[in-house]
Amino acid sequence: MRFRTHLLAASIVMIAAIWLSSGTMYPYASTWAFPIVSEPCGYLFNLDHPQYRAAFAMLDGAPRDQWEWSITLRRILYPLFAFPFMKVAGFIVGGFVASVVINVTALIALAYFVRRRWGDCASVVAIWLLASYPGVTYWGALPYANATIVPVSLGLFMLLTRLDERSDLRSVALNAAGMGVLVTAYDLLPYFGVAAMMLLGRKRRWSAMPIAAALIASGPLLVWFVFTKIVQMRWSNINTDIYGTMIDGYLHPGSVAAWLRSLATFPAVLAKVFLYSNMVFLPALFLMAVIIARARLTAVEGALFAAIAVVFCFNNLGPPHQATEQMRGEYIPRIYQPLCAALIVYCARLAGSLQAFEPAKARFLTGAFVLALIANLSVAFGPIARVPWAGNVYQRFYFHAFIESMEINLATHGRRPLGFCRHDRT
Repeated sequence: MRFRTHLLAASIVMIAAIWLSSGTMYPYASTWAFPIVSEPCGYLFNLDHPQYRAAFAMLDGAPRDQWEWSITLRRILYPLFAFPFMKVAGFIVGGFVASVVINVTALIALAYFVRRRWGDCASVVAIWLLASYPGVTYWGALPYANATIVPVSLGLFMLLTRLDERSDLRSVALNAAGMGVLVTAYDLLPYFGVAAMMLLGRKRRWSAMPIAAALIASGPLLVWFVFTKIVQMRWSNINTDIYGTMIDGYLHPGSVAAWLRSLATFPAVLAKVFLYSNMVFLPALFLMAVIIARARLTAVEGALFAAIAVVFCFNNLGPPHQATEQMRGEYIPRIYQPLCAALIVYCARLAGSLQAFEPAKARFLTGAFVLALIANLSVAFGPIARVPWAGNVYQRFYFHAFIESMEINLATHGRRPLGFCRHDRT
């Protein structure tokens, strides 16, 4: 009963936080210097809004010229799931409902996943760490595929765990196939695909590796086949071409002196990106827990850390190049957000074993969990509650405008969640 009470309360808090991060208060939009102002209600949207609106138009049978130019169509899982909601309630409201359903479903799945392995206490901590996490509210109210980043990362982490726990080929195939479906939601294949190969290689399950690799890649390959061979679309775009440009940068490094100057900033960039990629307080709690408890990562947590580290190093250790600046430095920590799955599970399972620690350490860690929860809630409810540091934390997550952009936009356009049209005030 206590577990279910926490789950219900956390679900309500998550839904409230997502709703109060909608309308004029979408963090992804309000942190942009010049957001799109919708009519007639005056809600704010990011410049990516037409890109994702195009996916709905495509599924709705609109003429080709209304959607074929979008660079986000390959992130097809969310549009397919959200389409029935959008047909009934419209793109914005229907997308909001679909995004809430996805995030609450992930909360429930995580709760039972952690409870089954590490007990009620660990599960309750996991529930509240996720429900209060501003990484959910940054995207969670949007009718975009971005709303799936956190829930799908958690789902992939759970499938990685099952992949590591079960050795028979049938289980490997089923879990890998599930991963293949989920990675069509967002660009998460490099992280979780690499982590899966690391886990299988660690146990020397060589025969399972090609099967798992093929099935994990099957989802994106199917999407590629449908779009290029059936829909007759060009696959490459400015988003996909960046990776080829980065490889070309390694092959043609240019000025060695400039490269060395860039490498000198690597430790500072690493520290900042680690903190900002998951909204400061969750990574800070993780570091504190590691230092105080000295508990080792599980194999799955370690594999995800290693896979994300590989991508981070590839992006940041290469020679500087104007065309690849958007993938380097502290400009875009958000692309490493999937690490949240390992951070939440590590902190939660550690909380489940606090009774094994010395009383002083247990009290310190308990206090750290409470402070992290309060700090995260202050950011998640920051736009409506006028918390002064919320905009700063959100902007550091994706440094695409000025630090003051959120405060300026909310002062200009008001603080109205979805359902409160600006005409309602006149």
